[in-house]
Amino acid sequence: MLRKLTVALITALLISTFHPTFTHAHSQNVSISVSRDGYDHMANYAVEVEAGHEVTITFNYADEDLDADNPHKLWILGAGVNLPAVEVSRDNPTATITFTPTKTGTLTILCVNPCIGMEKLVGGTIKVVGPKPSGASASLALELTQRDDESVLARVMLKDARGSALSDVPIVLTMHTSLGGELELGTPVTVEDGSAVFVIPAVSGQKLVVSALFEGGNGLSFAQNSGEITMPGAPVAHPLGALSSPTAPPVLALILLVVLGGIWATYGMVVFQVFRIRGDEGPVGKTTKQAEN
Repeated sequence: MLRKLTVALITALLISTFHPTFTHAHSQNVSISVSRDGYDHMANYAVEVEAGHEVTITFNYADEDLDADNPHKLWILGAGVNLPAVEVSRDNPTATITFTPTKTGTLTILCVNPCIGMEKLVGGTIKVVGPKPSGASASLALELTQRDDESVLARVMLKDARGSALSDVPIVLTMHTSLGGELELGTPVTVEDGSAVFVIPAVSGQKLVVSALFEGGNGLSFAQNSGEITMPGAPVAHPLGALSSPTAPPVLALILLVVLGGIWATYGMVVFQVFRIRGDEGPVGKTTKQAEN
């Protein structure tokens, strides 16, 4: 048990040196699956919440496919919070914890129960940021359309509560990645009619989950919207190359054999010469000694 805890803590320190992309949780309700593969199947899971607002986190057990139960006891640690540990298991698949963070900073989600995949359950983080700007409500619409060149056109429309277009406003576009987190695509600026467009490259069979974000300000509140689109056609296959094959290609194996053979032949020649030189020195030394006598 001590060894597992030590490995888990070392892994946590290594993961903390990386900088994962954070997902937004402006609603302050966060649902996290917990399994041997990590939080939401990620070893470097991260989520962003606001300070000063109540946060409800729901942990969901996701190791049902294992033959035996793999319980997880979860603890949220960090400055400004003092929370009890909660446990999820096959018999207790859901656990909820509610708190209000008062300080900005980073909280750590840590599994303290020795379990399968424990090393992937020590790097979850909750980034507590300052409150988003408040004010009059803003409406942000997002439309995703397939283009003839197999790319996707993202079109956003920003309006205030009265339906008037908001121009010259930057909109942050992000895309959810298969590795987890959000990839920032760009920051188009709205024009006179409140719209902004951005072209997103895509491939056949790809599913794109895109989010549009208005940070708020100038008397307007934060606004966010998201949409998804799946490109037609079969997903693009990426066959393994010759160097990725489990067995080396014949030509490469032959080259490697020749190189290794040359190295060993050279080594053998050097050893042979060393013994030959030593053999020649023996009789000479003996003859010299006899001559002196």
